[in-house]
Amino acid sequence: MLKSMSVRPKRPLRLLHTSDVHLESDSFGVGEKGRKMTLAMRQNFAEVIAIANREQVDLTLIVGDLFDSSRVSEEALAFAMDAIAAAAMPVVMIPGNHDAHDERSIYARMAPEQLPGNLHLILEPEGKRIDFPELSARIWGRALVEHSPEYRPLYGIPPASPGVWNIAMAHGLFTEMDEGTRSSPITAADIAATNYDYVALGHVHVFSDVSQGSTRAFYCGTPGPMYSSEESGWVAHVTCEPDAPVKVARLAVPR
Repeated sequence: MLKSMSVRPKRPLRLLHTSDVHLESDSFGVGEKGRKMTLAMRQNFAEVIAIANREQVDLTLIVGDLFDSSRVSEEALAFAMDAIAAAAMPVVMIPGNHDAHDERSIYARMAPEQLPGNLHLILEPEGKRIDFPELSARIWGRALVEHSPEYRPLYGIPPASPGVWNIAMAHGLFTEMDEGTRSSPITAADIAATNYDYVALGHVHVFSDVSQGSTRAFYCGTPGPMYSSEESGWVAHVTCEPDAPVKVARLAVPR
């Protein structure tokens, strides 16, 4: 069932949703093979930004694990920030379990002048809401500090607001019920309780739909085919329209 038309904004909203880029992963190894994989993953991320520009989306969401660890090189950091700066729209990003905002946080060592002007980086563990009045959009996310069963990615999310598109960003593992053993659990009840228009998820490397009721919730998968034989990675293209269900399309990211 659609949410009440009277509380929806009158303008549409288009999003590009990516996560789990894992720039400069140790799993690529050393030598020529590792170097080629590192360059390939960088090209994948550059292509994600190019897709966002071609599709003329209103916002790009990076839902955790842009980097594979806190040990990435200054070169990789500079590449990522330059790629984000090339986006023709605001980019909102949260840390994931690989690039967690803990005592070794890669983001803590970055000077403000290193961040591109279009990047909105959410580093608050308790969560932060960012308003884009010109887009009739409100984005909420939390910084992951410790990947543990106690961390609940959607804990503390504010109620949905009328008259705006309510979008959440959460990095964690979807489970039907919280058994208390999974780290960073996101339950079906957690998603349904938001009553948001869209919940952008990260952590799972395959494109998957875990929507609950009228709240659409998706994992976009990784933009690079790191752990599969598929020829392409994926991103999610999300379209919110006042008089229609939220539409989510899987777009290929060429190798």
